[in-house]
Amino acid sequence: MIASSNNCSLKETLSIAQACVITFQGNASNNLQQDAFFFLDNWYQEDLGVMAMMPVAAPFCLAVSDGVASSNHSQHCSKAVVKAIRRLWNDHKCICSDSIHQSINQTQHSSKRHGAAATLAMIVGELNSDGTIKATITHVGDSRIYLLFKGASQWQCLTRDHNLLNELIDQQAQEQGRQAEFADYNWEGMAGSLYSITECFVLTSDDSYTSSEAPESVSQTIDVNSGDCILVCTDGIHDLVPSHEWQSISADTDLQHWLIALKDQVYDSEGNAYDNGTAILVRFD
Repeated sequence: MIASSNNCSLKETLSIAQACVITFQGNASNNLQQDAFFFLDNWYQEDLGVMAMMPVAAPFCLAVSDGVASSNHSQHCSKAVVKAIRRLWNDHKCICSDSIHQSINQTQHSSKRHGAAATLAMIVGELNSDGTIKATITHVGDSRIYLLFKGASQWQCLTRDHNLLNELIDQQAQEQGRQAEFADYNWEGMAGSLYSITECFVLTSDDSYTSSEAPESVSQTIDVNSGDCILVCTDGIHDLVPSHEWQSISADTDLQHWLIALKDQVYDSEGNAYDNGTAILVRFD
């Protein structure tokens, strides 16, 4: 897998971060790669691949999309999501749940792909007027984004999964007259029925998308500093290897080697890589 890049020398000059990505089909029972991702300026859907560390300039966009296995042909929906992101990015348009929903359904899809579904986790980075870095995070479903502060050993999850379990947690908190805390969400453990996705992108084969709503998404903006790291990943990573088992990262860490070690942890886990896995790692300069 080779990352394409325009004006690479310019990107090196204006680099604000280094990034790397790994993707693998794993031991998925359907023998399909249902993950897809957008990396800087292009989309990919590969059975197995790891990129070398790449310089990142502002603005930038990184995203993963995971086909929902319970829907047929979901690999086509995840691919449609990242292709839509590429079109929007190249056209300098706003990339959000609504615009992605409109873009993927303006294409006529085969009737057999009707109902194919996929998740999204995405980060768009740009420079503030004072030169600091602003990262806008958007997610739909159970693909996640994690943050590791410089010098810290514990990764912090920034996204709340759209699944049945978290909805039940919200309902219980409401019945008790309180607000659920973020620590209540995203229970660890391999996926089961309570982890069923409640929000996702869906392909249609007719004009019904014009009356359908885009999936509920959550966006937030954070400031990132030199030495901070962000990981964008599908559930084939975090379901099998919880973030407290991930290695820490320093300025000297080889990001490619770190991701390969994470993939090995997924294969060595109790779940034995039963799902596809994709992870994009960014370390800010």
